[in-house]
Amino acid sequence: MKKASLIFAICTVLLMYTAPPVASQEGIIGTWRLVSMTYRDQSTGKEVDLWGKGPIGFLTYTPGGRMSAVIAAASRKITAESADQASVEEQAMLFRSCFAYAGTYSLTDTGVIHHVKVASDPTWIGKDQTRFVHFEGKRLVISGPPLQPVSDPNPKVLQLVWERVE
Repeated sequence: MKKASLIFAICTVLLMYTAPPVASQEGIIGTWRLVSMTYRDQSTGKEVDLWGKGPIGFLTYTPGGRMSAVIAAASRKITAESADQASVEEQAMLFRSCFAYAGTYSLTDTGVIHHVKVASDPTWIGKDQTRFVHFEGKRLVISGPPLQPVSDPNPKVLQLVWERVE
C-alpha cells in the first residue's frame, strides 16, 4: 500500500511540473499598462490601430484569481464639463471608445480565460472570454480568437500588447 501511495505522489508531482500553461500565474500576476491595440486582417495580414496610436489602459491579475481591464482611446475629448452634460453624440463616442470588464480568470495551455462578472457591455456579463497569451521579452501579448466583422468579409484578430507596471 505504501508503494502505491509513493508512486501516486511521484506521478502527481511530475504532472504538476510538466506542460505548464503558457501563461503561468507567476508570469501574469500584476498590473500591466497598454502599449498597443491592433486588429490584424487574417486574409491580408494588414494591421490597423483600433483606436489610433497610444491607446490607454490597464490590466490587472491578482494571485487570488481576479482580473480587471479598462482600455480607452487616447484621443477622447468632449466639449462639455463632464460626460453626463455632453451631447448624445459625444456620449456615444465615449461609450464606443472605452471598454472595461472584470471578473475571475483561469489559466489554460494556450493562455487565459476571463470569466466576466461585470462589463461596460452588459452582453459580456456571465460569459467567458478566451485569450491567447505569449511573452515578448518583458511584454505580455494577448489576442483573442478571430472575429468576423459585419462590414468586412475578412476575419480579424485583436491583439493587445502590455508592459508590466508592477
